Amino acid sequence: MKADKRGKGKLLVKVIFVLPLFLLMILNAEAQKLTDTISIREVKVFGKYPIEEAGTMTTHIDTLVLQTLQTHTLSELLSSYSPVFIKSYGRGSSATVSFRGTAPSHTQVYWNGMKVNSLMRGDVDFSLFPVYFIDGMSLQHGGSSLQSGSGALGGSVIINNTADWTDRFSVRYVQTLESFNTYKEYLNLGYGNDKIQFKTRVFSDRSKNDFPYFNYGVLPMHEAVQQNAEYNKSGLLQEIYTRFKNQTLSAKLWAYQSDRNLPQLMSFEGDARKETQNDQNIRAVLSWKVVKEKSKMEWLSGLNMSRLKYFRSSTEANFVNYDSHNEEQSFTNEFNYNWTPKETISFDWSFNTSYSKVSAFDRAKKEGYDHDRLEFSLLNSAHIQLLPDWVVSFLARSEWYDGQIVGFIPSFGTEYWLDKEQLSSFKFNLSHNYHQPSLNDLYWIPGGNPDLKPEDGISGDAAFAYKGKEGRAKFSGQIAGFASLIDNWIEWRPSVSGATYWEPVNLRKVFVRGAEIQASEQIMTANAMQFNLRGNYSYTATSNIDAVHSVDESRGKQLMYIPKHKANLFAEADFRSYYLKMNVPFTGKRYITSNNEESDYEKVLNPYWMVNLTMGKKLDWKRLLADVSLNVENLTNQDYMAILYRPMPGRYYSLTVQIQFRK
Repeated sequence: MKADKRGKGKLLVKVIFVLPLFLLMILNAEAQKLTDTISIREVKVFGKYPIEEAGTMTTHIDTLVLQTLQTHTLSELLSSYSPVFIKSYGRGSSATVSFRGTAPSHTQVYWNGMKVNSLMRGDVDFSLFPVYFIDGMSLQHGGSSLQSGSGALGGSVIINNTADWTDRFSVRYVQTLESFNTYKEYLNLGYGNDKIQFKTRVFSDRSKNDFPYFNYGVLPMHEAVQQNAEYNKSGLLQEIYTRFKNQTLSAKLWAYQSDRNLPQLMSFEGDARKETQNDQNIRAVLSWKVVKEKSKMEWLSGLNMSRLKYFRSSTEANFVNYDSHNEEQSFTNEFNYNWTPKETISFDWSFNTSYSKVSAFDRAKKEGYDHDRLEFSLLNSAHIQLLPDWVVSFLARSEWYDGQIVGFIPSFGTEYWLDKEQLSSFKFNLSHNYHQPSLNDLYWIPGGNPDLKPEDGISGDAAFAYKGKEGRAKFSGQIAGFASLIDNWIEWRPSVSGATYWEPVNLRKVFVRGAEIQASEQIMTANAMQFNLRGNYSYTATSNIDAVHSVDESRGKQLMYIPKHKANLFAEADFRSYYLKMNVPFTGKRYITSNNEESDYEKVLNPYWMVNLTMGKKLDWKRLLADVSLNVENLTNQDYMAILYRPMPGRYYSLTVQIQFRK
């Protein structure tokens, strides 16, 4: 029976890859009949590359990708279109990120300039970020993240919202019907003029999440259906922008709520139990910008409040195991000043202060902690164009927190253009960074370790970037190598006292090295067809190099749950109002033990390819626009797991209808 399934799977794969090519051939043949193509003389446009970005390893997520995945979460977007690895606990469940082989807490996330990482855990649940609420996004790799803040030993994710000053009145409504009793609704209302703009976005995402899967965790193995996995998410984003002369004032408010039932592991064979997680977030940012001929000034004030409730009980014995209530409040103020006396020199100064307060208490265990943290950060940076083709940058941060001073966190970057048109360049970046322990690391009861040292890292990047045009084709790409040495790596392990709880210790020195490749091409044919091709690949080796080999078998081995190989391929074809999109992400093998053993008893997570296909049509009735698309996720019905014994769905479908009115 399994062999038959594999045979059908291979046939399906062939059909999948041949069918799009066949459709494109038909469209191309029809396009040859068009006679309204007009050839015009080529016009060349040249622009100066901003020296503030010279020498940085930054990936800007294409707005086309944001539009394609607007009904998805940020975790799904990063998993399918970026080199970072998403550690997902299942569809609708928590999802954390591993950026360049580092821990989830080593990735910092900034929303409109304000850091939104949890002060308790240090990480971010990317499944709680709807792509619909994002206008622009970029990834800062390695030491380039020091421009935004410290602590990102792997990298930073930058999320922004922007105003559309041409919008007079617009309404956009999106409805998605998806497998497993999933319903998604999105509404965007915008109105204003060239002086003031209002934008309101709301969304609702709910699902029974009852997908079938094959259970490998118990004997006998059998077909099963996901139980107790319902979720309900909703949110509001309100934006107000106003501008006058050379000044812009903006206010943004993001409110979010998520209620999730948490399913059991495949291997769970105990009594039935109830397990839930409820998240509530309120984020607000007020920004004032003043732009002059040679200077820019910005003041930012932010509020980040979150509440997390976790509950678990045995339904048969009526015994409550956990009833945890955690609250976080964070207040941020930041002042930025940029001075550009001439095009070849730019200076930046930034001062940031934040105060955070955390309260964690478990009503069932009668234990918890309350703690606060006051932080200050000072940034000084300079970007200098020494020669027409050569730019260097110097950056230094100073940090103060919990009475400790980290006086010098430097970074050096340089970029050299290999041709006068700035089509190809060589980049290099060398930096020192550190990451402070989270409050759970320090004060969690039981097991918190207040004597933990900050994690300390040195990282370097070197890259060759290129872009060009030949005929009707535009192409760009970058190949980069990176390496980081991180000391005092924080790891939770069984208590040395023999107690039943775990505790964090500065245990390891970790060596991270690898390479990243990115490439894209856009082709516009004479008959109005357009093709977009993009791909990226990352190789990441992350290993412990400080363990005693005779005692610790993890020495030199890949850290758990971090794949060495990660890749994504994306292809799109547009003709008139029709489009066809295919995304193929790949995730390599992951080990679940520190010694990387692989046997009948030591399981590994096998590598897997995913194939996602979208077909759609756009309709234009002057001021009323519509878009209807059919999406197939996991087209080849791949059987895979991102976390051991956490099932993932096979093939499933969604139908999305988008209607937009613009005055």
